[in-house]
Amino acid sequence: MANIKDLSKSLGITKSKLPNISAAASAMNRVITPNLINLPDKDEAFRAEAYHERLAKYIIEFEKDLEEDKEVGAKLVNFGETITIQVEDIGYYNPRLICFYGTDTKGQKVQLVQHVNQINLLLIALKRKEKENRPRVGFRLAQQLKESETDKEK
Repeated sequence: MANIKDLSKSLGITKSKLPNISAAASAMNRVITPNLINLPDKDEAFRAEAYHERLAKYIIEFEKDLEEDKEVGAKLVNFGETITIQVEDIGYYNPRLICFYGTDTKGQKVQLVQHVNQINLLLIALKRKEKENRPRVGFRLAQQLKESETDKEK
């Protein structure tokens, strides 16, 4: 880091002349701007894709402890109303939208689209419908994450 004496010298300041403005700006930039190496894109961690990945990992971990007759459900709080859904999938649309797909307690298909800043999600265990023979959501999400990692490596 430059000290005042070095800064004065690089600015060309002497007792007899005024500093060069462009030299002053360049010197100040060197003093003020830290050397930033290998920092991730500041927006990358806040994109919907990153939130989707984190949500998927939470769901996968939650599902690991469920009994065979249970599956992942979610209580979503929105506009002062709580909705319980059986989570069938989650998706995203960059930069900031997350989608929850599932079935509500009345058997209706639902899709909730939320901005990443609005997400409040309580994972719960719901009784698995006996007619359902589809894989659990965590299993599918784990496959998607694995495929996504493979695509990123290419």
